[in-house]
Amino acid sequence: MKTILGKILRNPITQSVLAFIAFAYIKFVFMTSRWEFKNREIFESYISQNKPFIVSFWHGHLLMLACALQWKVSVHMLISNHRDGKIISKTINHFGIQTIAGSTNKKGFEAARQILQVLKQGHVIGITPDGPRGPSEKISNGVLELARLAQVDVIPLAYSCKPMKRLRTWDKFRFAKPFCKGVFVVGAPVAPIDDLEQLRTTLQQAMDKTATAADAFFAN
Repeated sequence: MKTILGKILRNPITQSVLAFIAFAYIKFVFMTSRWEFKNREIFESYISQNKPFIVSFWHGHLLMLACALQWKVSVHMLISNHRDGKIISKTINHFGIQTIAGSTNKKGFEAARQILQVLKQGHVIGITPDGPRGPSEKISNGVLELARLAQVDVIPLAYSCKPMKRLRTWDKFRFAKPFCKGVFVVGAPVAPIDDLEQLRTTLQQAMDKTATAADAFFAN
């Protein structure tokens, strides 16, 4: 049964259909809900200065964040070449977000080369630093190396909403529902430094603080 399901999910037509359904659902949730965007001026400042940067968000926040990355500047996301990654890639393509196939773990050299080229052109890169397979909400080396090599800042981004269901997946995936109240929160930019362990600590703290701030928005 798993083998048959796997073959179905690897089919490009099936992936395209699932991606469109996902896109339609995300748009429906976004359009029927009330959203706030905290600290958006941080993004706007970088974009107005034509200053490239990396947007960093946990894998579990993927569902709604494409709606927060709608700018005039081109946005590229690093997405796994796994079948699930291909569905995600096709989904965010509907939002006008381009993708770079690969991950910070596998085939990293080619993906890194493309990312550095995109950043050099003044565009924005989106990365899930705990993707594609975890550990959940822990910074991997990939985003640290990319920030250091490209000498660009990393800006955390998180979302939360109410009501919201957290799935029992490795990334505790956040599943937003229609007619909800939601918030996107931009965290403090983290500048690259040569000490990768210190950079990891600083970015981890910034990411955790941003996600906590998003959840705290609905604490009361």
